[in-house]
Amino acid sequence: MSMLRLENVYKVYPGQGRKNPDVLAVSDFSIDVKEKEFIVFIGPSGCGKSTTLRMIAGLEENTKGNIYIDDQLMNDVEPKYRNIAMVFQNYALYPHMTARENMSFGLKNMKVPTPILDKEGNQVYGIDKGLISSIEADIKICNRKIAALRKLEEKIQITQEKIKQEQDKKKLESLKIVLDKLVNKYDTRTLEVLEEKLKNAHKDLEYFSNNKVPLYKDKHLPNEEIVSRVNEAAKILDIEELLDRRPKAMSGGQRQRVALGRAIVRTPKIFLLDEPLSNLDAKLRQQMRVEIINLYNKLDIPFIYVTHDQVEAMSMGTRIVIMRNGVIQQVDSPTNLYDFPVNRFVAGFLGTPQMNFVEVIIKKTNDTTLNIKFNEEYNLDVDLKELRPIQEQYLDGEEHQVIFGIRSEDVSIVKEGGFAMKIVLTEVLGSETLAHTESLNKVPFKLVIKSADRLLNNMGEVICAEINKSKIHLFTSDEKETSIFKKEE
Repeated sequence: MSMLRLENVYKVYPGQGRKNPDVLAVSDFSIDVKEKEFIVFIGPSGCGKSTTLRMIAGLEENTKGNIYIDDQLMNDVEPKYRNIAMVFQNYALYPHMTARENMSFGLKNMKVPTPILDKEGNQVYGIDKGLISSIEADIKICNRKIAALRKLEEKIQITQEKIKQEQDKKKLESLKIVLDKLVNKYDTRTLEVLEEKLKNAHKDLEYFSNNKVPLYKDKHLPNEEIVSRVNEAAKILDIEELLDRRPKAMSGGQRQRVALGRAIVRTPKIFLLDEPLSNLDAKLRQQMRVEIINLYNKLDIPFIYVTHDQVEAMSMGTRIVIMRNGVIQQVDSPTNLYDFPVNRFVAGFLGTPQMNFVEVIIKKTNDTTLNIKFNEEYNLDVDLKELRPIQEQYLDGEEHQVIFGIRSEDVSIVKEGGFAMKIVLTEVLGSETLAHTESLNKVPFKLVIKSADRLLNNMGEVICAEINKSKIHLFTSDEKETSIFKKEE
């Protein structure tokens, strides 16, 4: 069952005139999150991952598209009614409160529907005026949004007609810019969803206006339940001894545990975490990663985790969403992303050091062999059976310029054979060494080689580098730089 669904979600921050145009932060974002998944959003700074998380939480309004939690449309639902919990990067703990008070603060302000009972303790039935008022409010919101979209639709049609009739080039260009802005705001799918919601709301209004139902009243949680929830969360996170301490008397890791505990006690449907470990040192980050994975295994709810750290993404996520400039590049399991990237960006973003890339010429020389030409002196013949199936247009016997990719661990130093490469720099990383090498010719290319041994080679020394042919990646040399391998069905 889907717990969270985003359908063609956009976020546009409006600009001010031509000098400050609109900023498209998230574009056409769609994902379906199951009941218990650990989804990680990762990408460079400014790619839209935190903005997407904030739209799920309701802290940012989505410009277009629809967000569903447990199959309920959430576009107009306030954050406090979405039944989600969010952990922020800076902990956001009240400094004057103890850990216990911080964790219970939200619960004390929470109200839950409680059955209204008569003197004998029986459930009271009647016309629920509060529910009717809520449905009427939803109808007003739907009507207002539908009217706005209809008006937008009308403006688009008028602008299109003006474009057809306009002869002046400057005015025509200006009208096209206006049309683009209008089209970006208009969403047929959202209109359909709103109309369906309005239809159902009218049905509900008619039913609840004419039928008696069990009556409920929103009441604060009993103090006993608040204490029980706090104690249970503290036990899960092993912070029972910290409950009476204030934040200033805690370490960064302890504060983060308290922040996690404050989220757990709400018993949310979805757990959102926005770079929660970025303020911790490397050793503590590793420890907290394990803590969060353990917490995920204990709680039967989906986690949505934002990070820029690929180690966190690879070690924690059941699926990873890689973003760039507000657009999803690829969604897959960590191993599939690492082994089968769909484009050069994904290939280069995951892995330390990043994948080696070299512009090459490929040509199918016979029925079984692909020749990869690095330059006039360096060639590599590969049996096509060693590679994943390549798109047919690259196997026509003609030369094609592509981008060759190979990970550093898939290049090894051998005694003879392979390519002659000169070592220009070595990085000793304890149990392994990174050798930065350069080819010996007029048009050199570079390779970083990861060796499991501690290399004692001196800078300037020439070694033989052998490429694992079955691990080769090939990408188009155009702007998209997509993989030329066939997509697996």
